[in-house]
Amino acid sequence: MTHPKFVVPVSPLPGESLAGVVARAAHENLFTNPANIFLHLNMPVVRLGSIATRYAGNCDELASLIGSSPADLRPLFYKRMDRCISGFGAEIEFLGSHLALRCRESKTRRLSPASLRVSAYHRVAWELRFLHWCPESFEYLLGECTMCSKSFGWHKLAGVHICENCGGDVREQTSECVAEHDRDTARLLSDLVLNREAATRIRASLHEDLRHLVDVDLLCLAVMLASGFEWSPKMVHKALYDMNRATAPSLEMWRVGFERIRDWPDSAYEIVWKQLETPREDAGYGMMEELGPVGLHLMPANADLAKVLRKMVSDSYLQKGVVALRPIGNSAQWRRPGWLPSSEAKKKHKLTDWTIDQALRSPEVRRISHEGGERSPTLLHETDLLTWVEKLKAALDAPTAMKRIGIPEHALWELLESGHLKLLTSEDRILTPRKGFIETKSVQDLGDRLFSRCSPTTGDESLVPLREAIASSSCPVPPWVAAIDAILKGTLNAWRHDAPSSTYVDALLVLPDQFEAKIGRGTVLPEFREAPVLMTYNDAAVLLRTSPEVIVQLAWAQKIDTESGGPGRRAVRRSVYAYATKYPNAAKALAASKV
Repeated sequence: MTHPKFVVPVSPLPGESLAGVVARAAHENLFTNPANIFLHLNMPVVRLGSIATRYAGNCDELASLIGSSPADLRPLFYKRMDRCISGFGAEIEFLGSHLALRCRESKTRRLSPASLRVSAYHRVAWELRFLHWCPESFEYLLGECTMCSKSFGWHKLAGVHICENCGGDVREQTSECVAEHDRDTARLLSDLVLNREAATRIRASLHEDLRHLVDVDLLCLAVMLASGFEWSPKMVHKALYDMNRATAPSLEMWRVGFERIRDWPDSAYEIVWKQLETPREDAGYGMMEELGPVGLHLMPANADLAKVLRKMVSDSYLQKGVVALRPIGNSAQWRRPGWLPSSEAKKKHKLTDWTIDQALRSPEVRRISHEGGERSPTLLHETDLLTWVEKLKAALDAPTAMKRIGIPEHALWELLESGHLKLLTSEDRILTPRKGFIETKSVQDLGDRLFSRCSPTTGDESLVPLREAIASSSCPVPPWVAAIDAILKGTLNAWRHDAPSSTYVDALLVLPDQFEAKIGRGTVLPEFREAPVLMTYNDAAVLLRTSPEVIVQLAWAQKIDTESGGPGRRAVRRSVYAYATKYPNAAKALAASKV
């Protein structure tokens, strides 16, 4: 039987994916729809990215159609490697690596503009969901067009380097790159699954108990160790197919995980022993008493990784003299003395749902949660809870803390981000500025530390108030945190005003020349982990050294982002800082021009 052939033959390039080969062949032969290719092969119409896992039997016909050798095309198909163990799901052989099928992305076409500029073909490495970067360029992959914001897919064939929605050339777009200090970790992770020679060397360096583990088990173990076994099995497996960089394991987390794999089993012993040394009432309930979070990862019992973990737990316990593990018992024993279900704690101590929710998030309040069932409540340690509630009652809200220290609102959040102040409450990406309670002791400690670094005034007329020095600073953002950091570290001299002052900052004096030399050359912007997403227009005006009316104009002109995309009541904090650093003094100049 003869098969149709494309006019322009195409063969796979080194490291090219099967979907990329077919897409490139179709583009070279003026095909724009994958359905037309499948019709030539008498195959059902499927997503182009799924051919490699579903149609290995059509390899010869596909090779004949695109003008390639079956021997060149066959390695690009992925053989099923299911281990028939409950909960594992489908697994495949990915270029010699044993991975979960869910680790491979078949719907979205992820691209690296820098690599496409070198050669415009789709790399097989870009199919792995847990690799968020290109191993060639170390550029983070794009899953959507930066021009039209629509996802790249395989439903149209306009060339792998062309956005099928707007026609934009991806090679002309840009993407963020992996930081230099993270590249060794990125290279190690990509080599483990893509470079068989490097992977062999990596495995040879592992402890003998780990060398037989397949690649997906090693990746899971790295995530488990990096999280201290705190992530549940479901979270660990999800981490391997999470394409969202914000929620997926960071390269720093992978680095910690691989370091602990190199130190196996001592690194794992250390984690298990911490739980073993925890007082009995702190251990998990409904499971083995001393085992803690690692217990969730010991099933299914016939799985290779579970066997390795069981051996590690057994060996670590033997070193501590523990020879047997005893289940806790029935549900009547789940509630221990000194612990309260969260619902009962709320009624007994007349607490609100918000207070209980905040207590559950606080590391100062010990808690027990059972992942296995709805009938098992979350327990709170009563003494810890009451101690934390007393701290909350004495805590300062954001405006009060600002007045006591003598700083604007944005500087207060910068101090929290830098660790100089302690936040008692934790809101997930809160949108309300000034929401949050600061521990009173941390504010008092900050003032005491500042004053301990100050010298008494000597009558030097060149001294100026710290507030005045910051106001006249050449930094794009008022350098409150940089100045406080420098005083606390002793790199910036400070004197204490003789007259009584209602705020810490107003009592401080500095030499203007020394201040500008130490602080005026720039400032480090915060990471915005604790700060609210939004900030008021008044606070944005203070940050940009301008008026609220100018902030409204910047919002109308879309120079800064707002909560509703237009001139809303609040501005997006990150965009205001970005504007300040990109256009220093521009807002001040705009305000002056309106006078």
